[in-house]
Amino acid sequence: MVIPVPPAAGQADSSDDVEEALAFVGELVSRLGRVAARRQASAVEQRKPAAALTGSVVTDVDLDLERAVDDALRERFPRDGLIGEEGADRPPADPATGRTWVVDPVDGTLNFARRLGPWSVVVSAWRGPRERPRVESVAVWTGGHLYTAAAGRGAFVRVDGEDGTPGPARRLQLSGEAETGGVVRAGAALLGAVGRAGWLPKVTESSASEIASVADGRVMGTLRLGGDRRDLHGPALLVAEAGGAVVPLDGEPLSGTTRRMVVAHPGAVDALVALATEHLPTAGPAD
Repeated sequence: MVIPVPPAAGQADSSDDVEEALAFVGELVSRLGRVAARRQASAVEQRKPAAALTGSVVTDVDLDLERAVDDALRERFPRDGLIGEEGADRPPADPATGRTWVVDPVDGTLNFARRLGPWSVVVSAWRGPRERPRVESVAVWTGGHLYTAAAGRGAFVRVDGEDGTPGPARRLQLSGEAETGGVVRAGAALLGAVGRAGWLPKVTESSASEIASVADGRVMGTLRLGGDRRDLHGPALLVAEAGGAVVPLDGEPLSGTTRRMVVAHPGAVDALVALATEHLPTAGPAD
């Protein structure tokens, strides 16, 4: 059964405020994405503390971008909270209904630092208790493309000029049949099963870039265990608002704490849910 992404819990602000905030954040991540791209070749790589994920890295660009996002949102929306991958953590003025921004300054840091593949800048807005928050909107910049979505308001993509001049926005709309033998992303342990099912398997990389590629129809879906709301659960709103499917496999509505999910083109969702139900572990490390 496909479980749609629910509206944000405790919604206290108007539709205009949601759109205004998303427009502000979209421009912010676009600007910072271009900054990161210019600095990529000189990024200084560091190991995260032992308490962080094994083998994960951070760069000076991650840290600078998170500070820039924190400063901009603190000034523009002073009552909002913020949670950042690199340590920023402040609650909203109203914990029950206030908005919290969740930031991944460079999703796919290893790809970014070593120029191995896709990476992105991600900011999403959430409401409700931390135990089970609901996504309100998301902005993802990746490879010169800005993807945005707000719950109940659609998903869009635009390509900006090299000088940062905004290009025209195009509404994302998934429909019809899935591409036969199309790309499906999954953790390394599931790639064999994906291939045997007739799909072209590709391992997961930058979660947000991966989800954006589902939202615009280049990838048919992804099977995920674990993940985080900053780079997976938030960006999944792009697919839901584009007419795709976001299916939590625990039977509960999608939230920032969902562990197992399928994010897919509408024509591929039934086959991918069946595949995930059979092969995706119920526990274990995030893929």
